[in-house]
Amino acid sequence: MNLELTPSALLYNLRSYFRLQYPKLSPSNKILVAYSGGLDSHVLLHLLSCIPRDEFDLRAIYINHGLQSQAVDWGKHCQQVCQDLDVPFSSINVSIKPSKGESLEELARTARYQALYAALKQDEILMTAHHQNDQAETLLLQLFRGAGVHGLAAMANTNEIKVNSNTYLHSRPLLHQSRQALEAYVRENDLKHIEDPSNQDTGFDRNFLRQKIMPLLRDRWLGIDKAISRTATLQAETKGLLDEVAQQDLPSILASELSIFTGGNDQPLLFAPIAIPRLLKLSDAKQRLLIRYWVSKQGFLNPSAKKLQHIFTDVIESAKDKQPLVEWKGAELRRFQDHLYIMSPLLAHDVTQVISWQADSPLNIPSINITLNPDLLDTDSENITVRFRQGGETIEIPKRGNISLKNLFQEQQIPPWVRSRLPLIYIDDKLIKIVGLDELK
Repeated sequence: MNLELTPSALLYNLRSYFRLQYPKLSPSNKILVAYSGGLDSHVLLHLLSCIPRDEFDLRAIYINHGLQSQAVDWGKHCQQVCQDLDVPFSSINVSIKPSKGESLEELARTARYQALYAALKQDEILMTAHHQNDQAETLLLQLFRGAGVHGLAAMANTNEIKVNSNTYLHSRPLLHQSRQALEAYVRENDLKHIEDPSNQDTGFDRNFLRQKIMPLLRDRWLGIDKAISRTATLQAETKGLLDEVAQQDLPSILASELSIFTGGNDQPLLFAPIAIPRLLKLSDAKQRLLIRYWVSKQGFLNPSAKKLQHIFTDVIESAKDKQPLVEWKGAELRRFQDHLYIMSPLLAHDVTQVISWQADSPLNIPSINITLNPDLLDTDSENITVRFRQGGETIEIPKRGNISLKNLFQEQQIPPWVRSRLPLIYIDDKLIKIVGLDELK
């Protein structure tokens, strides 16, 4: 047997990976293992449990999609394994209800990661058991979908994930290990793992590729998983170089960021927009590169090639007096005048609502995802209300007198879709503050 496939070598490789990826790993760090009970995640959990626990804190979590009748029993199995390994265990149930035309495979994946990310604690690293064969499948699936460099880079060893205002690490320490190596480890340690029958369902793209296509490719080309995985690594290097270029060039096309912030948690309603005239001076390839980089830096999923084309034809090339919109999962891209804006989808919002506020405590407004803090105001008045623009409002500005909100928003170039979402604070029925704008002069 090749040395790299021996269980002892696998454990050695994992510890070497830790030293390279996390040179400052200490007991203050925590590791959360996504544990399904399957072969891959069982190997990862067992490997981690073999490392002295004084090096880091370890726990495991099982996500129950409720898609299999055995799911509850699998959870009990995972709990027992963790108990035997002296690893803290928890389980989360998620509900998946696909609409017509939606991919159950993609919905399950999304629900799983949402649950995992939500379960992360401070300083905790999420670890999943993706291996070399998974990497090869991921690259091929991206290839079949017509992906570019970013898609063909497939999965990274370690990448950052953002959950609300916190940043965590998602690590895949087995990414360069073959499935054969993991199977050898299972046999050597007599591990009992779960076999999910849905993995045999070739109605799912990944299962079809794994069950039908990959065996043929392996028969023809020995070591193809390793070769494809190496291609993903090379694409990741190319992606890194392109990101360096984009990072250098992005500031040259950004307009000044509007001073529109929430009243307390400092989350911007708008990010620095792209100035379209500056963007159009660049080559077509660089325009696409910078738009993708700008989108990803704001924490949104990159648009598909088709959506990216719509950004150009439907938004960038639209008339200035239009308000075009391109949507994709978790993102909305809009144009106002000569600027492109990216944001989360707008929530349903009732502009007629009048909210009474005792300004000695924070006020949460769900429809605009904003919390107003008491330090916004310096008043003892008990007659404070929060309202929203409906038309005809005015505000008194020192040295300027009363000015209509319509003229004020036009003057400060506030995008139309934001205007009705800026909280207006009234004291004794007089508008005294527009939350989100700098001090008005």
